[in-house]
Amino acid sequence: MATEYRFYSALRLAVRLVKKWFPEYALIGRFARNFYAPPETTLDVDFLVNLDDHERLKKFLEYASPRFQVSPMDIGHWQYKLYIKSFRFDLVKPKGYNYDPEVVARRRHIKLEPISEIAILPPEDLAVLYLVSSLDRGVKDLIKAKDIVAYSKARGDFNEEYFLRKSEENKVKHLALTLLSKM
Repeated sequence: MATEYRFYSALRLAVRLVKKWFPEYALIGRFARNFYAPPETTLDVDFLVNLDDHERLKKFLEYASPRFQVSPMDIGHWQYKLYIKSFRFDLVKPKGYNYDPEVVARRRHIKLEPISEIAILPPEDLAVLYLVSSLDRGVKDLIKAKDIVAYSKARGDFNEEYFLRKSEENKVKHLALTLLSKM
């Protein structure tokens, strides 16, 4: 119970901090995946943010580093690790992923007790993100995309046309078509 309280306290702090500096954030990774597919355990919580805004990233690092453990401390990476109360939170923007205003506008806002409201990517965008990540990280991310698509389609919570359009914009339409043909 104490560990759970510490985790939720750390997550609440992380959400407030990320929301302050990157209001367009969305939770991704297994934490978000668990809303759409069978749950898996995770050792961290991933936030998708605009790491291409170097000025804002610099200000975030200057603010966060005296308060929390943050690495790396220089600009230009696709991932930053933030430790709060010994829990890890990653700020990421995978290489090649187009986190555009349309994706930001489609985020789902969920009330998660005892945190507050959190933003997560909808299943189509999360699946596209996994397809993009699979180009570097391999088959495990393809399987995550497949699970999200399969379970979301089964619930009637999946816009295939949007998914294919965003896959094309992110240069992974060939993977999306292959994935859909296997279902």
